[in-house]
Amino acid sequence: MYKLVAIDLDGTLLNSGKRISDENKNTLRLAMEKGVKIVVCSGRIFSGARIFALEIGTNGPLIACNGAIIKDLETEELLYTSTLNKEDSWRIIDICHQEDIYFHAYIGDTMYTEKLDYSSLFYWERNQELPEEDRIDIQIVESMKTLLDEIPTPVAKFVVICKENEKLFRIRKLVEQIAGVTVVSSGHDNFEVVNAGVGKGAALKFLAEKLGIRREETMAIGDNENDISMLEYAGLSVVMENGESFVKELADFITVSNNEDGVAHAIRKFIL
Repeated sequence: MYKLVAIDLDGTLLNSGKRISDENKNTLRLAMEKGVKIVVCSGRIFSGARIFALEIGTNGPLIACNGAIIKDLETEELLYTSTLNKEDSWRIIDICHQEDIYFHAYIGDTMYTEKLDYSSLFYWERNQELPEEDRIDIQIVESMKTLLDEIPTPVAKFVVICKENEKLFRIRKLVEQIAGVTVVSSGHDNFEVVNAGVGKGAALKFLAEKLGIRREETMAIGDNENDISMLEYAGLSVVMENGESFVKELADFITVSNNEDGVAHAIRKFIL
């Protein structure tokens, strides 16, 4: 019945060690052998999600940056994009500067940051362990606003990170006042900003229609706020046991946790 399965990475397909278990990999390959399209649908930049899509040998395009980017995995042809305009990007940068909070931006296939910390530091350190073709391009710049004046490519997504929940919540409210953006979170310590109307759900709808797959034939698996739109679109919504409680309320089925091969459990129940 299900011809396309959209799967989030962090907290879903990846365990807490940021790895894909053999059980998940083997089960997804069995689903693909039955002709099911497996689509990685991540908030990560394309290059950051690509390494995991290649690891499972996915047979579908890749949705990155919370739906702002859809690319063919093999050719890297851009199938869809919706980016932030410069004025809204400047406003986001100004708020982050005024509030002295960490942020980075995904532009093209590069992560830009003014300070190596949090995610950018994590990926910088992980790059040292990876072959060159799998590394994320991380650029440290003195001024993000100057960068946007110098390059033609617009921002696909901003990520704002802070360990102080009250500060993060307050700054999120400021950014949400910008009319041309959508704000979601993928974890307790962050929020992510994309163009208005962008989301994993809109990307999944675009892709399903492009592939001639009906909504009822789609399945989505996720765990957090940035997965809600694709869970709402999909014919079958599956949420991880480790998912946020408000996301579980939307689930047609709650699978076991990401550390217990929850993706494989759901695939075996509904597809194999």
